[in-house]
Amino acid sequence: MDTAMGLPAAKTVGLNEVPIIDLGATRGGDPDARQALAREIAETCADIGFFYIVNHGIPSGRITEMFDAARRFFALPPEARAEVEMSKATHYRGYIPIKTMSQKPQFQASAAELKGNLYDAFQMHTEFAKNDPDVLNGKPLHWQNIWPSAMPDLKLVMESYFTEVSTLAHQMLKLFAIGLDLPETGLDHFFKKPLTQLRIIHYPPQPPNDPGDTLGLRPHTDSGAFTILVQDQVGGLEILPRGHTEWIQVPPLPGSYVINLGEMMKVWSDGRLQATPHRVINRSGVERYSIPFFMTPQFDAEIKPIVKNPNPSDSPQFATTVASGVTCGQHLVSLYSRIWPVAEK
Repeated sequence: MDTAMGLPAAKTVGLNEVPIIDLGATRGGDPDARQALAREIAETCADIGFFYIVNHGIPSGRITEMFDAARRFFALPPEARAEVEMSKATHYRGYIPIKTMSQKPQFQASAAELKGNLYDAFQMHTEFAKNDPDVLNGKPLHWQNIWPSAMPDLKLVMESYFTEVSTLAHQMLKLFAIGLDLPETGLDHFFKKPLTQLRIIHYPPQPPNDPGDTLGLRPHTDSGAFTILVQDQVGGLEILPRGHTEWIQVPPLPGSYVINLGEMMKVWSDGRLQATPHRVINRSGVERYSIPFFMTPQFDAEIKPIVKNPNPSDSPQFATTVASGVTCGQHLVSLYSRIWPVAEK
């Protein structure tokens, strides 16, 4: 058992378990190398659903700037962060305090569930102009972001990073399409007006006397298409791949991102690709920060298989949390209302 808390320590990862994939072939102009890279990604996602990427094209200075902004935001006085609390805004943007839950009585979490998430966060979504037709028509999840007046540069830092990682995400989308034997633009029509999110997350150290039922982030799978995560050097991310009985560490790797698939990609692939459960436990004794970018389809994108799985599993370890045939927006509105508070418009 881990001496710092009641949860067993995760297995130390081997690089054969969470592969490192070099994206350099995407810029070489060699179509065969690009095909081979897409096949490698598809095979990895069919097996484990998590991998590192290097040579991704995002400048290290931009990542450093984001972590600096995250540390400064979470160091703001409580009243400065409270100004932009999600519960005071609409469309699930803003600050998420530690142990936040939905304000709707039918969705409020139990005390036991709240013990499972020891983090706070701030998030932005794809920005929609006030005169956008979907905004004017009151379409859910379509609005502007909110920003703390005590940290005016946060908007520029996060928007600039959002733009750069969006370019990387669209490159990855093409590789996923090729890996599913589709044209490289075969998934693009789901992302004409995406509901993508960028989040900065702060994990305080786990209490040293914790009985073992509190986690930084309880086990879950992501809901969207895929996630592009950069983590600091503290560590704490753990995964439970299909067929494994113990959690595996995904330690920080300098210069890399961690990519994992979400439930929507799993459904599109008819289960060929995996959405792997993961959790966070900050055993380090110091503050931990991470920055996930959630590549999420447009509101009306239908979530149903678009390819045929030639080898479907009769007893998958984890059933999908997304009902096949719903739209992305229908699923997200239902999910967000269960887990987060939001102001009424």
